[in-house]
Amino acid sequence: MDDLIIVKSEKTPLIEFSDKGELRIEGRSYPENPLEFYQKPIKWIKEFLNKRPEKINLHVSLEYFNTGSSKLLLDIFKYLEQIKMSGSKVDLYWYYDNENENMLESGNDYASILKVPFHMVKLS
Repeated sequence: MDDLIIVKSEKTPLIEFSDKGELRIEGRSYPENPLEFYQKPIKWIKEFLNKRPEKINLHVSLEYFNTGSSKLLLDIFKYLEQIKMSGSKVDLYWYYDNENENMLESGNDYASILKVPFHMVKLS
């Protein structure tokens, strides 16, 4: 399976998904069409689910995301739950700036509804 790399832009985040189980989403996420933008990452995750990976670490470091992105991020997180339920070790790391209360609150919201180890990581 090939790695997925989507270069970040002003409105879209960097996406780096490695078939070794290291996944990264970082930057800002407010694409004009979130469904279209997240189509490839979601397809990649679904295919990765079929590989039954031993371990996955997802690192999410967003400065801002809109409601459309929020829903699609949750979809990605839900696929990680499925991978965990199939026996893989899954950890989700949510990075937030101490001065950005919205990102902290969003991370806490996701953590409360997901059944994967969810690590809140405060940036300096």
